[in-house]
Amino acid sequence: MADKLKVGIISANWSLKVHGAAWRRIEGVEVAAICTSRQETAERAAREYDIPKAYWNHEEMSADPDLHIIDVGTRPSFRFPMVMAALKNGKHVYDALPFATSLADAETMRDAQKAAGVVGVVDGQFRWAPHAQQMKRMIDEGYIGKPLGFNVQLMLPLNDFEGKPYAYCAFSEHTDPYYWIAEKSSGGSAWRNFATHSLLYLTHLLGPVAEATGMLTTGVPEWFLPNGERLRPETHDLGSATLRLENGAIGSLQAGWCVPDTEGWRVEIWGDKGRLLLIDNSFGNFPMAKLYAGDTRLLTYGERHCHEVMVDNAYYAVPGMSNTTAEPRMFAAMDWMFKNMVDAIRNGTEGSPSFTEAAAVHRVVEAVERANLERRWIRMDEMG
Repeated sequence: MADKLKVGIISANWSLKVHGAAWRRIEGVEVAAICTSRQETAERAAREYDIPKAYWNHEEMSADPDLHIIDVGTRPSFRFPMVMAALKNGKHVYDALPFATSLADAETMRDAQKAAGVVGVVDGQFRWAPHAQQMKRMIDEGYIGKPLGFNVQLMLPLNDFEGKPYAYCAFSEHTDPYYWIAEKSSGGSAWRNFATHSLLYLTHLLGPVAEATGMLTTGVPEWFLPNGERLRPETHDLGSATLRLENGAIGSLQAGWCVPDTEGWRVEIWGDKGRLLLIDNSFGNFPMAKLYAGDTRLLTYGERHCHEVMVDNAYYAVPGMSNTTAEPRMFAAMDWMFKNMVDAIRNGTEGSPSFTEAAAVHRVVEAVERANLERRWIRMDEMG
């Protein structure tokens, strides 16, 4: 294994701006190449971010013998050939979410990654957020007892510009506009994007989904962006599912990106001994989360045991990272996730979340889409 791992990033938007910074915080890792669809944008990004190599052909970058990791951050409909080219060239792959545009592609990438003997990780940072790690530990230690139920929501806000609505995720101050999320051909939607994130954490906590049903809708037919662009979304902006897990727990999952004043990420899990509630309106990226816990002790009716859990600040100090301390800070989850991938590469283990997990979750995502059309419950073993 090389002393220094070199990363090539596809996309000069979120993946370069946020992932690139996280990769650079890891000791022994270098962001060595950037790839976009055009020579001028690739070379400009390389100059602005001090990256040695610029590519405007993903196959050429994947074939570069100096690179070890390819971070694929484009829209879903573009990613399959990029991931497959990287795997063909023996690269470790970090893939954005949603994992694929079809279950067949998801399983093909999973199988190709295993056959190549490389590490495959997907963009599911939620499990690595400090409060989420604390929640996982408490469940594993038996705080809730036997899991019985759950409510999970992942939402981004509907905003107003001059009295007209637009989805914040299409136009924010942090990235270039994401026009493609309104296009059906992109392979994304509020359901596909956010249910994938949510399911990766839910199944990490409680195990696989056995069957699902649900409904999807587009409630806001036009978005009026602050830059003057007007989009007519072809994709679902809200999905609501009911799930039964293999362990018998049942619950609901909602995913949407047109919800006024939303709490953002909300995960409620309970069992026969206790209940945990995680709320975070920063998409797992900022130190804004709150974790609450309550048990089954008898109280006067109307009173509750629910109390805030103080998360150990050690969860913010990621070993092997530069400029990280044991105190709340931004992007701790990203640091944990990328460092975990690097450790998996160096130790010959599986990264987290893995391609295997992502393919299983994509099965659930498509099962709910099928349930929406057929108006019935769908078992996971029906999905091929």
